[in-house]
Amino acid sequence: MVKTIKPISRIAKIEEEINRIIGEVFYRKEDYFGLDEGWVPCIDIYERDNKITIETELPGVTQRDIIILLHSNRIEIRGRKKENLPSSKFRYLRLEREFGNFRRIISLPHSVVPEKTKATLVNGILTIELRKMRRKEDKEVKVKIQKPDKSTGGN
Repeated sequence: MVKTIKPISRIAKIEEEINRIIGEVFYRKEDYFGLDEGWVPCIDIYERDNKITIETELPGVTQRDIIILLHSNRIEIRGRKKENLPSSKFRYLRLEREFGNFRRIISLPHSVVPEKTKATLVNGILTIELRKMRRKEDKEVKVKIQKPDKSTGGN
């Protein structure tokens, strides 16, 4: 499958990063601009019918090292990818894999039902399925005007 990158997707990534930085400043003041984070995992988000699905690449991260927090209109995925260093002395010839803490805050396009959220971690891919909250049908209700109560001095 060929993945095409559209300019609008780059704008969306910039917007998401700005939202993440703003979220950190206003929601967790001790983590200014994510300077303590070791890496930023890649995320894909898609929706169909009544579900929003978030897929996050977390190779080498165990289930117990991941925390998922669902807020009113956003979801936060954070955790730690531990370094697996050999026990004897060594010298890296190349080191491209990233380790350390990670944190992603994603604004959700719809309200979701928290109790219906499911998360699985398979082969280093964290999949979170969120069920969209149904919008209540607009109903027309006729309000009957009542006579004022004499004790309240109504007109």
